[in-house]
Amino acid sequence: MTAKTIVCSIAIASLGFSSLSFAQPARHEVRQDAREARQDIREAQRDLRQADNPREAREARQDLREAQRDLREAREAREAREDRRHVRRYHDARGAEFRRGGRIPGELRHREYVVSNWRGHHLSAPPRGYQWVQVGPDYVLAAVATGIIARLVFGS
Repeated sequence: MTAKTIVCSIAIASLGFSSLSFAQPARHEVRQDAREARQDIREAQRDLRQADNPREAREARQDLREAQRDLREAREAREAREDRRHVRRYHDARGAEFRRGGRIPGELRHREYVVSNWRGHHLSAPPRGYQWVQVGPDYVLAAVATGIIARLVFGS
């Protein structure tokens, strides 16, 4: 094997491994980080209560701040993961998840999707306790309280 081949192989391998460092942490890693940060907070609080001199108290406060920052970062990582999971996935009501008797996803039950001007959209009046929800070009008649789908109207 030539030196050029070895150098190229090492360069390619290092590029591949460096991209792994940018991967998002797995769910169990985020939970573990939060668990460790809460434990660190408890230990720092205990150290702060038991501090005998100003120097120990100062170090304990610093440890407490770092643990609180770690916990905040773990929570932000969890929220970012949840935000990615709850990104709107439905563009129309033609998928298998939309059927009579099924439930409309919670993310589509917000006010921004509810059709209040049903006449302007050429829809019938919703019965009491129901509302029209626009899902892309389609409309879904769903119960307000439960989100159970009563009717589907497909647009163009």
